[in-house]
Amino acid sequence: MLVSIIIPSYNHQHYIAQSITSVLDQTWPEIDLIVVDDASTDNSPSIIAEILAKRGGFRFIHRQQNRGLISSLNEGLAMAEGQYFCELASDDFLPFDSIENRARFFVDHQDHVAIFADAFRVVGDTETCGCVLDDKRRFLFSQPDPLSLMLHGVRPIFATGMFQTDTLRKVGGFDPQYQCYEDLEMPVLLWLEGKVGFMDKPVLCRREHATNVSSTTSTIRTDKILCYEKLSRNPDLVSYASIIRYQLRRSYLALGRHLSLNGGGNAYERRIFQNAWGYALQDVRLLWHLIRWGKAKLT
Repeated sequence: MLVSIIIPSYNHQHYIAQSITSVLDQTWPEIDLIVVDDASTDNSPSIIAEILAKRGGFRFIHRQQNRGLISSLNEGLAMAEGQYFCELASDDFLPFDSIENRARFFVDHQDHVAIFADAFRVVGDTETCGCVLDDKRRFLFSQPDPLSLMLHGVRPIFATGMFQTDTLRKVGGFDPQYQCYEDLEMPVLLWLEGKVGFMDKPVLCRREHATNVSSTTSTIRTDKILCYEKLSRNPDLVSYASIIRYQLRRSYLALGRHLSLNGGGNAYERRIFQNAWGYALQDVRLLWHLIRWGKAKLT
């Protein structure tokens, strides 16, 4: 059973070698590794090319223009030859038996479209014995209908996931309207498509450091709004409409606070914020931010 692994690489010269070699050193023999460097400005491309020359075992795409994480994931998905697919961030790495553990789960659960698991916490260059998954996230998988909790923001650790490649393609891959926020919508779509499993063991070493994309990318606010707006139009989620609208209102309020704290933010953020008027009468705080920024000049 061939497993495709995509490593989207961007400016992680200190970590990319460990990320790649952790895949090449897996105990599972059938691996299709694809590394997409998204026009890194550091020494990442040279490091990747050197590993490829010495060890081989993967395909390397070196972009000349930066297109973002979602584009890299979709390029990897289009190229994937494996029956199953997973993502590995270029600053994370895998325990030696990560792919084998997940692949063997699918051997025993061929009716599942996805599996999620736990991860070890790595702080800088220090590996810890601590795990990332908390009780709330673990509780998610024991529910007969986890979508309510997921839409409230209790999400699996997306990077621990392994997915049927054909199912990812069936749902349209990763939506390019997002710049970095792939980990809410896709688990919801997968749950709508079929069975999603859980393996209560670490399959990822997840690094925490000062330049993590998830902690520094401001587009998380707008991506979250775009995601909930899209989910609100999904006919399969009609019974969750009140939850989605509540989350939308909260997300718009968070963006409004950001605009007020940052002098109106940028034109893209203000453009997204215009759509909050439909929720203004439900929250006086949101109305205040809209009056202040909702008609700001979009320049």
